[in-house]
Amino acid sequence: MDNETEEHLVTRVVERLAARYPEASRTLITEIVGEEYHGLDGGRIRAYVPTLVENGARTRLHRTLKNSSADG
Repeated sequence: MDNETEEHLVTRVVERLAARYPEASRTLITEIVGEEYHGLDGGRIRAYVPTLVENGARTRLHRTLKNSSADG
């Protein structure tokens, strides 16, 4: 998978997460997805990167939103 395709798929991850978590800011979602994506930079097998990014970001968003609602 080339970088352009991978980045397009990661952009789609942001879109899906924004739809799933409308209470989260787009900036927060983009930051978390970016961190998850860059955390996989050293991996050799790139086919699963978008799936791994989405799963990691979903977990972090869920935890972040749960904690912020508990604080409020």
